[in-house]
Amino acid sequence: MAQPQECYSIPAVFAGADVFLTGGSGFMGKVLIEKLLRSCPKIGRVFVLMRGKRGKSLEERLETITGGVLFDRLKSENPKALSKICPIEGDCTQLKLGMSPDSMDRIKDVQFVFHAAASVRFDDPLKDAILTNTRSTREVFEWAKTLQKLRAVVHVSTTYCNPELLHVEEKIYPPKMDWRSAIRMAETFDMAALEALKEKLTQFAPNTYTYTKGLAEQICLEYRDQLPLVVFRPSIVTNSEKEPLRGWVDNFNGPIGLLLGCASGVVRTGMIDLEKRINCIPVDVSIKAIIVAAWKRATLDKPGDLPVYNSAAERDKTINYGMMLYDGKVLFDRVPLRNMLWAPGGTTTSNKYLFYTIFFFCQLLPALFVDTLLRVVGKTPFLLRLNRKIFDAQVSLRYFMNNEWEFVSDNFKQLELIVPEHDRSTFSMKYFVRGMMEYYEDAILGGRRYLLNEPDDSIEQSLKKYMILRVLHYGLQLVLGLFVANWIYRRYLQ
Repeated sequence: MAQPQECYSIPAVFAGADVFLTGGSGFMGKVLIEKLLRSCPKIGRVFVLMRGKRGKSLEERLETITGGVLFDRLKSENPKALSKICPIEGDCTQLKLGMSPDSMDRIKDVQFVFHAAASVRFDDPLKDAILTNTRSTREVFEWAKTLQKLRAVVHVSTTYCNPELLHVEEKIYPPKMDWRSAIRMAETFDMAALEALKEKLTQFAPNTYTYTKGLAEQICLEYRDQLPLVVFRPSIVTNSEKEPLRGWVDNFNGPIGLLLGCASGVVRTGMIDLEKRINCIPVDVSIKAIIVAAWKRATLDKPGDLPVYNSAAERDKTINYGMMLYDGKVLFDRVPLRNMLWAPGGTTTSNKYLFYTIFFFCQLLPALFVDTLLRVVGKTPFLLRLNRKIFDAQVSLRYFMNNEWEFVSDNFKQLELIVPEHDRSTFSMKYFVRGMMEYYEDAILGGRRYLLNEPDDSIEQSLKKYMILRVLHYGLQLVLGLFVANWIYRRYLQ
């Protein structure tokens, strides 16, 4: 493909253009806002759809997004850019996105739309998931049809929206259900009735999130001739690799939650097939690709095209769960957690019954013991409640941690090649440049800093605590081993 002309540079295309974004308070949404403002400094207004919350104005809610360290670099380089963010009151679960006529009039000149809002909870009731993930897509598209200056609409999906397919190409797959019927049922049936029909309606899908995101892609297919659409599918989105700072993350989803759980000593077992590979893509890489995909749709793609991008790592840049956990143990030796409860360790199995047994003895019983001690000393117990969440998460993720997917990503890789030469330093999508081990070390450090609020200067003290806990751990194992050996000797050998 020929290189775009100079006038088609990415910042130039976004210069003066108003942008509308759903999901701005989410992980990817925050990074997208920051990257647009920092790398396209002449951009117009960035409208962010936000729900009003009791006791908080939209401006106060916006401050919770921009007040973190993620925006520190932007504030240092171009502090006036933040004034371009304009919160718009609305709700993706409502018809017409819950926007007032005045709000719609405000955003009538929008040129780029990024629909990133979604509920990523795997256990959402089907009714809620359809309204949030499927109907919202229709509502965004119906509103976008009214925009006179529209140049691109990017629908953020997931590579796992057809999880029964282990080989996923960059195309829209046949529907499991008519999306109109799904929306009609969600609007008509009560929650209990829909839950009773869930397994049959979803064809035993592993969760409501991926199922309803698959339905949303059918809407994209139907609107392809009416809107300049892009379907963008990230795999598992993880800590930033480089921009605007290394290792940034704001949630425990994906491998970082597993690694931090193991590092804390709380997670002692996992329902995982260690031979299966996990596909992760850094959030800043995916966000740069989203912007480039929108730019390409506005300048190079033909009307009626529906480009689909699997934003996924190539196989040689993935690792299996066994290697990830092994590398994690090595990294824990370098950067242990300050608030670890016990030395990291444990075992894994893909057999759910063995997992239940190990979980009971290695996590629930110790949690019960610790919570009892906390009650005795007058402190609030928390470990049993935490282990319930860990158990639920492992059960809901079982399908994904015991299967492996191959994602064709030719279109995604092509985005790197078409970026104009003068934009490559800003929008290059090369990833794991320093190495995967280095990336995961930054990820653990990022988890310490941004999720657990543990400063880097606590690492030395944490190392001392880590060594003490390891001695106690091996000492306890020795005592238990001697006790069992003594019992066997007395019972069977005397």
